[in-house]
Amino acid sequence: MIDDETLSHLEELARLELAPEERERVKADLAAVLGFVDALADLPEGEDASDLAAPQRTRPDVPRPGLPRDAALALAPASRDGYFEVPRTVAEG
Repeated sequence: MIDDETLSHLEELARLELAPEERERVKADLAAVLGFVDALADLPEGEDASDLAAPQRTRPDVPRPGLPRDAALALAPASRDGYFEVPRTVAEG
């Protein structure tokens, strides 16, 4: 169970400030997460755990041609001299 003191400590660590009406909901959510983690500790380890693995649902990674540069630049909001032009995000100085 998450008490008020623990929640206050977590708020300080995460640099959060929860509204009073949020505290009970967050405490319940944290308790649910900790309960889930505790349940994971009861799962079998070793060779038997392979039966619990999720099935492979991914497709094979097959290389294929990319978008030609001119086509990609035509989709860009701005380009210059064959490159994407983006707004400056770091101040000079």
